[in-house]
Amino acid sequence: MRIVYAIVFVAGLAAVVADHLTSPSSGRAVSPEDFAGACAPCGAPCPSAKK
Repeated sequence: MRIVYAIVFVAGLAAVVADHLTSPSSGRAVSPEDFAGACAPCGAPCPSAKK
């Protein structure tokens, strides 16, 4: 029974890796300069910086 669990686990892991590797990328690399002046990692502006 352990062999069945191991096969299912390896097959699931292979499916996740294959899906990740075949998914389209964002098109460009993101650099820290893209978020200059941002408080959050998503790039949201700081509320205190609004005038």
